[in-house]
Amino acid sequence: RDRETIFRSVELLIYVFDIESNSTENDFGHFRGVLEAIEENSPDARIFVLIHKMDLVAEEDRQVILEDRTELIAKTCRDCHVEHFQCFGTSIWDETLYKAWSEIVTNLIPNMKLLETHLKKFCTLCDAEEVVLFERATFLVISHASVDSNDEELDSIGGESKEDHSNRYGGLMGAGDEGGGGSDPNDADGEGGDKEQTAVATVPPQPPRFQRTAHFDAHRFEKISNIVKQFKLSCGKAQSQFQGMQVRNSRFRAFMDAFTANTYIMVIVSNPAVRTQATEWNIQQARPHFEKFIPRI
Repeated sequence: RDRETIFRSVELLIYVFDIESNSTENDFGHFRGVLEAIEENSPDARIFVLIHKMDLVAEEDRQVILEDRTELIAKTCRDCHVEHFQCFGTSIWDETLYKAWSEIVTNLIPNMKLLETHLKKFCTLCDAEEVVLFERATFLVISHASVDSNDEELDSIGGESKEDHSNRYGGLMGAGDEGGGGSDPNDADGEGGDKEQTAVATVPPQPPRFQRTAHFDAHRFEKISNIVKQFKLSCGKAQSQFQGMQVRNSRFRAFMDAFTANTYIMVIVSNPAVRTQATEWNIQQARPHFEKFIPRI
């Protein structure tokens, strides 16, 4: 009875192996029992297996031992007719645990492909280098979109409509997409303007083709997450609430802001032709649109 109660209607199961365990046979016997219970009561459940404490394994042996343990897990899953599983080697001392949990959180989001499509479109519309969605409480990565110099949709500026071009450099995302309305981006710059001007900004002279910078750090998300979490702790000690932040230098501007009820968004812009107010406005106008694709989790 307990077995049926515990494993009925399971959507996702996380199983952790201790790589330092001296009772591997008993560990796999217990794992096999769990798989059988899952297959009997929740055959469509997704299973994530963490092979933990990999930092305790000598670095030169780490990959071989991980592959060997992963193969044992895969064989056990196949023997129990379990198909939906993923394995991760993890440690609390590097980015591996963060990456594993990010993957798990991503699997909790329905319609992920649709979310990624809209995030890519938003990235294109902002003329951003990269857009990243973080889960609000843990700052785990939910999804991200990026473009490069080979992305024809972004770089063939000559083929854009007037509205698309003004969205990038003048500042409106929502005028024709979500009925966002808006104000004159020139007013956002503090320059004043005709109050009866329509929402679509005047298209400035066409900028030259912008050469994008390649991403050089595969672990940038984990590092950014740790930095922001530490900053949030500092805000808490000062009895302040973290809302967002901007970081800029000669190469890029990074915008991080509260987005939907469950997420923060980070937008990286390196094109100097894109106005700061345009990016801020696009983030504001995109919030209600993305609420439809990101459930409250």
